[in-house]
Amino acid sequence: MKNNLRFEKLNKKYHSTTIRFFISSLLINSLLILIPLLLIGLYSIFRTAKESAQAAEKKASLILNQVDDTLETFYTHVDNAYLFFTSNPRVTLQLKQAFSEKSLSLDSIKSAENISLNFQNLIYTDDYLQNIYVYFQNDYHRIFAPLHARLISISPDTEARLMSTYYHAGSDDVWMELSDEPLLYSEYSSLNLRICRKLYRRATDVQNGLILFSFHADKLENKLRSLLEYENQQIFLLNSDGSLVWPDSRTFSKSELLALSKELSDAAPETASPETPVTVNRNYKEYTATYLHSPRSYGLSYLLLTPKNKIYETTISLTSMYIFITLVSIGIACLLAYLKTRHDYKYLSKIIQVFSAPEEVIHKHSPAPKGNSSPFEYILLNVIHLFMEQDYLKIQDSEKAAKLQLSKMQALQHQINPHFLHNTLNNIYWESVKLTGSENQCSKMISDLSAIMRYSLSDPQEDVPVRSELDYLRKYLDIMKLRYSDKFHVQFYADEICLSCPIKKMLLQPLTENAIYHGIKEKPGKGLLSISVHRKHDRLYFQIYDTGNGIPPEKLKRIQADLKENRLNTNEHIGLLNTNSRLVLSYGPDSELHINSVYQKFTVIWFSIPLASRSNTGNDSHPGV
Repeated sequence: MKNNLRFEKLNKKYHSTTIRFFISSLLINSLLILIPLLLIGLYSIFRTAKESAQAAEKKASLILNQVDDTLETFYTHVDNAYLFFTSNPRVTLQLKQAFSEKSLSLDSIKSAENISLNFQNLIYTDDYLQNIYVYFQNDYHRIFAPLHARLISISPDTEARLMSTYYHAGSDDVWMELSDEPLLYSEYSSLNLRICRKLYRRATDVQNGLILFSFHADKLENKLRSLLEYENQQIFLLNSDGSLVWPDSRTFSKSELLALSKELSDAAPETASPETPVTVNRNYKEYTATYLHSPRSYGLSYLLLTPKNKIYETTISLTSMYIFITLVSIGIACLLAYLKTRHDYKYLSKIIQVFSAPEEVIHKHSPAPKGNSSPFEYILLNVIHLFMEQDYLKIQDSEKAAKLQLSKMQALQHQINPHFLHNTLNNIYWESVKLTGSENQCSKMISDLSAIMRYSLSDPQEDVPVRSELDYLRKYLDIMKLRYSDKFHVQFYADEICLSCPIKKMLLQPLTENAIYHGIKEKPGKGLLSISVHRKHDRLYFQIYDTGNGIPPEKLKRIQADLKENRLNTNEHIGLLNTNSRLVLSYGPDSELHINSVYQKFTVIWFSIPLASRSNTGNDSHPGV
């Protein structure tokens, strides 16, 4: 009674100590795992975020400079046209003369055609350029279109809009606008980016006319989209007066964009030059704004807005992974603490159980592995050794007796089963003969199957004449031909001198079965299966040839290598391995299997055995060679 009370107190103390050790082990394992993880993870996240921001800034600056180069090309075309008119006053006079004539003269028509030649090549070679127009104020609502090589009438409303744009520009010589209204009757309505420039008389400030370049807005949009690096990234163009040119945004209103561009313009340093434009980056709502003012393009400015979640996509993904790994590490720390505590106290618990209930512990205890140096295990083994020794010997004797009895029963079963199956097949054979009054296809198949079973259930290491092996193979193939009717036909070639020579049983059947299942069955149409035996010098050569599906070259190389090393990596051709192993063990390495194949045409397998090998079997009844 006193002992039981002591054990109860000891168990209570054990549980409280286990909890304390678990908490201590958890803290140690958590610190060892989590401190390096926290430091490395936080540094990686900070470094990735910084590098992502720097990369986004470089990409944004590069994008804006590429856009500026594209727009600068547009302005270069406009400047070249302007120089053409200012440096050729005669051209201007000819055009103005044509604009003032009520009915165009032949000279005016030829002048218009000659002037058009200077612009048509540019229109045809520049994929972005849609058309060029030259306008001088006139009373006949005309505009000069070099693409058509003539002066074309326009509607009064179109001319009024054109003049409104002209006067609205004020003191600006060059301006840009986005319009979907065509200037000519023959043009379709499409969105165009137009760059207009005033024409002046040579060496004067007197305005002389207007030249207008119309660019395909859709092609320019595709070009800008191809430059963007991030999803939902947006780019905007602003005129020198701060007005928004391209394009309208669903995310931001015009007032927001203009206010943001003005703020960035004020923050931009005044060191920008046509050779070195400067970009400005700012955070705006959920976007990073990049601003570029281009002195090269008559004060045109660019605003690029990049979503922050796309810039820091890698950082966000890394943070999620870091949180997941941290949680997994905490779980691993708890598991390690639990396992360590359990390992430290499991032997103490066993010792307590041994003294409280020794008979119960004897049947549950498992011996410790060799080399275990735990003092608890050493004490436990010495305590229960005397209790376990007698029971273990009794159990061992009982197991031996049970195994012996089982072996006898299995041996008896193996003796009974072949005899039983053979008699059953004979009964089925005669019953099938009774039904038809004579032998039939079913009875023949049963007869062949019975002969096959008698042959295969005898000693597999027995030597038999080649004639017996071929007879067995014929019966097997007769059954297979009934199963696969009209699928193949069989040819046997055997030298008469070879028929009485000895060979190990069941060597040819696995190879023949392999040829049917993996060759002939897989190929449409009727195939040929050829089995040949011939003698050459002091060896017998056996060959199995089929016109089946063949083996792909790579697979053939693997099979040949596996046979060479007497191994196979899969169970697909296990018959080849077993047959090859039997040949090598029975007749030596020179009798190993050889295989060759041409995919979709044929497969051939051959091997040879020495004639002298029969003397090793002790069977002297075969004729000598």
